[in-house]
Amino acid sequence: MKTRTIYSFGCFRLDAGAKVLLKDGEPVRLARKAAETLLVLVENSGQVLTKQDLMTALWPDRVVDEANLAQNVAVVRKALGVGRGAPGYIETFPGRGYRVLGPVAVTEEPAPSHPHEESHAPVGSRSPAGRADDHADLLPMEPSPRPPSRRSPYVVPVLAACAVAAILAVIWAARRPAAAPAQQPHRTVVTRLPGREIQPAISPDGKRIAFVWEEEGGRNGGIWVQSGSTEPPRRITPADGTYTSPAWSPDGDHLACIRFRGSTGALIVLPVAGGPAREAGAVMPPPYGLANRFLDWSPDGASLVFADAATPYGTLSLYNLSFATGARRRLTQPGPDLIGDVAPRFSPDGKTICFVRAFHRSWQELFAIPFSGGTQRQLTSFAGQISGHDWFDNGASLVFGSDKGGEFRLWTMPAAGPAANARSTSIYGDFPLQLSVSRHTQALAYSVLYHDLNIWRLDLQAKPGSALQWTRIIASSAQDVSPQYSPDGRRICFRSDRSGEEQLWVSDDDGGNPVQVTQGSLRPSVGRWAPDGRAIVFNNARSGDLFVAREGEHGVWSTRPLGQNGYHPVYSPDGKWIYAGTKGIARIPVQGGPASQITAVRGLSLGASPDGAGLYFVREPSGTVLWRLDLASSEAKPVLDGLVPYCTSCWALASRGLYYLGAHPESAARQTLYFHDAATGRDRALVDYPEPLPPIGTGPFSLSPDGRYLLCVRLGPPSGDVFRVAPFR
Repeated sequence: MKTRTIYSFGCFRLDAGAKVLLKDGEPVRLARKAAETLLVLVENSGQVLTKQDLMTALWPDRVVDEANLAQNVAVVRKALGVGRGAPGYIETFPGRGYRVLGPVAVTEEPAPSHPHEESHAPVGSRSPAGRADDHADLLPMEPSPRPPSRRSPYVVPVLAACAVAAILAVIWAARRPAAAPAQQPHRTVVTRLPGREIQPAISPDGKRIAFVWEEEGGRNGGIWVQSGSTEPPRRITPADGTYTSPAWSPDGDHLACIRFRGSTGALIVLPVAGGPAREAGAVMPPPYGLANRFLDWSPDGASLVFADAATPYGTLSLYNLSFATGARRRLTQPGPDLIGDVAPRFSPDGKTICFVRAFHRSWQELFAIPFSGGTQRQLTSFAGQISGHDWFDNGASLVFGSDKGGEFRLWTMPAAGPAANARSTSIYGDFPLQLSVSRHTQALAYSVLYHDLNIWRLDLQAKPGSALQWTRIIASSAQDVSPQYSPDGRRICFRSDRSGEEQLWVSDDDGGNPVQVTQGSLRPSVGRWAPDGRAIVFNNARSGDLFVAREGEHGVWSTRPLGQNGYHPVYSPDGKWIYAGTKGIARIPVQGGPASQITAVRGLSLGASPDGAGLYFVREPSGTVLWRLDLASSEAKPVLDGLVPYCTSCWALASRGLYYLGAHPESAARQTLYFHDAATGRDRALVDYPEPLPPIGTGPFSLSPDGRYLLCVRLGPPSGDVFRVAPFR
């Protein structure tokens, strides 16, 4: 009789084979990797398991960061909801590891004799849509039993022939000289500093790594160099600005980077051994919310290629700067409705530049263009995120970080394509991966961009002399953004990837009772409520198709396409129309019918005035001006200039004006929340934002119907480390 192992603690039972967790006999939804984490802990209850022991048990064939383990532990804790000291409570031993409290009982029970005897689907099982709930494809699958079949008369001769061939193969292999075993990649920690270390750039000889260090509690990033495993990192930039995008010279003696001081930017060249910096050229103000490296040094040492805009906060293009002449040459011209081109990387022979084209916050693709000029070539069509890339294998291949498989991972592909031949590596993470490859060695450096985005509520009615109070109301180990109060203020619609994919959710106004609204392949934009509070309109962020989700009986949501295309849709206050951005701004009848264009002025991040007379919008992704369209006269006028670039929806309408996020009066790297008085046109600073906000994809802000609370997104404490992998193939 087949048996199964059951671990019991408190009100929980964990089936070790099926990896199913039950609470009081009912299944608890838990991702497969989280269930495996819990299983390893309960198998060793009472013992302190080191982080390395756990990572080796959970990811035996992968190079992972401790953050992956910490996230799984956080997910398990949330699912169990066990209080301190109770069975199943997970203790943390800082710097060491974790321990689960007992007692834990182990029993062997008869396994179900028929697969349908139990209705509890194993964690990681596939949904009706065919998508795994978690990374089930990463685990070995048990072979399905085969029905008995009648033996063919040719089976015996074929088996005999196969046996002879196998014997000859063994004899031939024995006579061959033994091949040297392939050296396995080895990962080493380069930095574990307080704060965040990002944008690693490994030197051509692979011995040194430059990176940006945003120190804990600090506002400005500096360029640091780590030269060895025993030496501390050394800062090479002065503390007179914010520095980003380190790039090595071909001989490894200098670093180029971008420096921002206030509202000005410059290309800087620094001797690594020490000495004065040299300014090579000017660039526009910092592109908020983009964490890419914007700079690379040509292999012949004669020029720099970098991302810049023709106008402040305009669409980013690639430019080349010649050291000899100081002349700038524009290399790419993306469309005005894009974020633009970033992260340029020269091929080893200097003839080609590979770069990332950012269409949207969650959509980037790899492109390549001849350095001498010519037609650009699109290399990928994943419609996902690409967080970093570089050339390797002497220019024959590309390595890039992408979430195309549902999780961020490093992939390799032939430089000549096609992208369908991309192969995954063992390096992956839950957050975007940045990377750099050494030109002359088989070494790679990478870092992980940890972004813990949560939804906070700001109480705008502070007592006289008291500071405004922040309260975190929606948080998870995933990213929770884009909150919107329902018309009655009792619920909140928000966007989250807590299910493994970015979808719309609805919760109570305090964050309780979250319910998933959308599912499947949709990549919803911001969800905006209908006036009756029973429907939500949104667009697919990747296709622009418009959808409406409607709540039915028992709180079940269903989604239907509108058959129209547009962006950032909103309902009119009377519920008769849906406004959406297109090449202009369109109006769509809710009851059905063709759309009509009400203005040729392009509109993003729309918001309807409560009286229905006006429509507020921003004209381009990096726009800092908020406009108002008078729906009676179709005349558009600017309302204010001062929005944070790329944060097109970080504002909320109020009865007497609007709240918005703008730059801090003393530093372009910091942000402040303001109130704009519609009657006087004056702006009043309310509170400095507690931490810099990555604007792209985090808004909009939302004001409660009674005007007391403002919903915003805030970033958790910055974190990020740099790692080195060698040899990387």
